[in-house]
Amino acid sequence: MPKKLKFEEALSRLSHIVETIEDGETTLDDAVKLYKEGLKLAENCGDILGRYESEVYVLEKGANDAFSIMPFGEGVNLHA
Repeated sequence: MPKKLKFEEALSRLSHIVETIEDGETTLDDAVKLYKEGLKLAENCGDILGRYESEVYVLEKGANDAFSIMPFGEGVNLHA
């Protein structure tokens, strides 16, 4: 059974796969194999991010200068 890659390793491999497929030099068979590998890597990255997301909180300052803490991803708009 292959070892689980760290997030950075999986993301780097995924980036390499995208570049390889986009270069236009890859055969269809190889591109499909790489695509399937990429899907697994993307799922792995998503799982890792999901685990950490529950550990990250956002501190918001309200209108009355009171602070509130919300779990990351619960309606938080970081671009506001």
